Amino acid sequence: MKPNKNHHLETRSLFAGYDPSENFGAVKPPIHPASTFVFPSARAGAALMETAYGIEGAETPEGDGFIYSRLGNPTLTVAEKRLATWDGADAAAFFASGMAAISTTLMAHTSKERPLYYVGPLYGGTQHIIDYILPEMGVEVVKLDSLDDLESMGKPESLPGMVYLETPANPTLQVHDIELATNWTKSNSTEEERILVVVDNTFLGPIIQRPLELGADLNVYSATKYIGGHSDLIAGGVSGEAKAMAKVYEYRTFFGGMADPWTSWLLARSMETLHIRAKRQTESARKVLDFLQEKPGVPRNGINNVLSAWEQDLAGKSDYKNAAIVKKQQKNGGAMLAFELPGGRKAAHAFLDSLEVFQLAVSLGSTESLAEHPASMTHAGVSTEDKERTGITEGLVRLSIGLENADDLIADIEQALEAARLSLEEKNALR
Repeated sequence: MKPNKNHHLETRSLFAGYDPSENFGAVKPPIHPASTFVFPSARAGAALMETAYGIEGAETPEGDGFIYSRLGNPTLTVAEKRLATWDGADAAAFFASGMAAISTTLMAHTSKERPLYYVGPLYGGTQHIIDYILPEMGVEVVKLDSLDDLESMGKPESLPGMVYLETPANPTLQVHDIELATNWTKSNSTEEERILVVVDNTFLGPIIQRPLELGADLNVYSATKYIGGHSDLIAGGVSGEAKAMAKVYEYRTFFGGMADPWTSWLLARSMETLHIRAKRQTESARKVLDFLQEKPGVPRNGINNVLSAWEQDLAGKSDYKNAAIVKKQQKNGGAMLAFELPGGRKAAHAFLDSLEVFQLAVSLGSTESLAEHPASMTHAGVSTEDKERTGITEGLVRLSIGLENADDLIADIEQALEAARLSLEEKNALR
């Protein structure tokens, strides 16, 4: 089948990047574990190499050609074309990890002359790069309390290279208005100095949220999560507008962080079921969220606070103005939830240790449901000040809803909450 623009997205993405007629009719793409590729002629090799290195006046290569798998690989190309199709992007790039994708993007578009603006909270690894590595390289970092700060600051003297945000944020599910960021960057950019909006879209992926359609320049992903979706690979992804992607490709070439052929094949396979998995996971997450709230906006007895990116959950909460943002930029609230247990770390750990269906593990977005304690696990390296500021408390537990029956997940949470309650009562009795 040859997809066309009239086909729905899930149809186009299923066949993007691969033509069986070019591979003996094989319905699935082959894996190309080659490190290097034979040139058909010296002239063709020169054209490929000079183009890859951006040599001025280079001859344009004829058709797709490959040189060396650090620069590109046929299996990698299939996966990247599928991600670009899902995101509606000019181009996409896969990396050996989410952190490779994020760090390469940050370094490609910030410098001593072009600061980084960001709003938190962020994944702990990203926060570490921003707090420690970029400043050591001379990059000024400006932390925004919210994107509203952009509107009040006016035109900065040194234009940032990018405004970076996660939405929903990890792990507390705050949502940020992507259009607010893109409107500010467009009004402050110049022809010589363009400010990019970069959105970490890991928590929702291209099914539920499409930042590029809201004016963002680049999506970044931990593709280990929903895009890979089976807890059997490590990868990162970036997709977006061609000019912004060109520099990402350049830095990936010289940092050497591209995904390998086997990982690329797994990613291409996983994206074929992305829409089915997202539908089931979000349906189950909504059921779990309804259980956690005895009535709308009121957490179940024994839980201090329930956090989600669902519009129905956000509506009416005095600490959120974000229901309208969710309605504007998300299809639904996704499959990530969090809640806070009274009793801090002891209660949270007791809850986690009592789970039977949920797996106690970091990561998210996979076929199995996962649970973790952000303060001591994914965000262990985040400063106490930043944890307090962004609501990463000692009692916070994060859940990633998988493909199990939702009733089994609810029963598991219920019995683990009772175990946490009993552990807290025991602790109080010993005082």
